[in-house]
Amino acid sequence: MSRRATIKAEPPAGAQLPEEGLSVGYLMARARASLLAGLDAELAPFGLNAMQYAVLKHLADGRARTAADLCRYMYYDTGSMTRILDRLEEKGLLRRERCQDDRRVVFLRVAAAGRAQLPRLRAAGRAVLEGHLAGFEATEVENLRSYLGRMIENGKLPGGAHHHTRTGKS
Repeated sequence: MSRRATIKAEPPAGAQLPEEGLSVGYLMARARASLLAGLDAELAPFGLNAMQYAVLKHLADGRARTAADLCRYMYYDTGSMTRILDRLEEKGLLRRERCQDDRRVVFLRVAAAGRAQLPRLRAAGRAVLEGHLAGFEATEVENLRSYLGRMIENGKLPGGAHHHTRTGKS
């Protein structure tokens, strides 16, 4: 069982919340933790955790080709990523291939066993997400997607767009 699966998404009893209510950052962090814990639980029968699944998914979807790509995309450190890749390789779900043109580059490929498991892993991921979005209207889900996408884009701007005022003007 992964360490993350033992972490509860609920605050400790008696935890004090800010007087003005819950901050957006706090709620986003809690939602992420809840999603990861749910995904860890759903993936346990496959012998995988959420981060291992994310690696396989990003490789299969073509978002990443190397460990460095994965580290940048997932905001993960190289040591932790190497351990994840080692475990996936030991399970026969991933293979490493040296680049023919530059032997320093190692490409990552989802192995046949990983490709065979991906449909069930994706179904587990969808089930967790759908469970978290239960009761949301389609327009609410689309709005949430839009808001999160805008936040991500704002974060790509120099200074994380913090130099803009609430009206969006500099």
